[in-house]
Amino acid sequence: MNDSSPRHELHDISDLDPNGLPSAKRLIQASLVALAVAGGVLTIAILPAEYGLDPTGLGGKLGLTALHSASVRTPPAPQGPLQQHVAPYRTNTVTVTLAPRQGAEIKAVMEEGQSFVFEWASENGPVYVDMHGDPPNAPKDVFTSYWTGADQFSARGNFQAPFKGNHGWYWENRTDHPVTIRLKTSGFYESLFMP
Repeated sequence: MNDSSPRHELHDISDLDPNGLPSAKRLIQASLVALAVAGGVLTIAILPAEYGLDPTGLGGKLGLTALHSASVRTPPAPQGPLQQHVAPYRTNTVTVTLAPRQGAEIKAVMEEGQSFVFEWASENGPVYVDMHGDPPNAPKDVFTSYWTGADQFSARGNFQAPFKGNHGWYWENRTDHPVTIRLKTSGFYESLFMP
């Protein structure tokens, strides 16, 4: 009689306990293998990417140390009332004199989230003011106004950039005599300039 039923090989069950579970010896071996794999991942990937430590040199070859370098340059996320900045603390004082019917701008180059405290005052008369911002390489007529006012003599406050770009003031002397603006800024921004 020809037996055409499939044959099943018998497995060695000597390393199983009576309940069908792996023996203590097999569990220890599997644990040691898992520990070795975890140690390798820690040494080759996590230490270079997270902490900048590269004991094997493979992290640099795989580009993982660059991840750590990028995270060092990224400002930390705000945590409650504390906000840390990568940019250096700056203080600037600028004076600009506007002839009758003349306007001028002063702007700070800022990354999103950077901030400064400001105070400006107009001597010899009021000015029209538009505090606004524009993203990098924006056309001349593309900007966001934060505050405008006519016949202003001064303003002070705190400003935090809602987006990367140039943020500052446009003042216009609408009187018939020269007016001098004195601006003071202190905080975290890349630079202050007059376009």
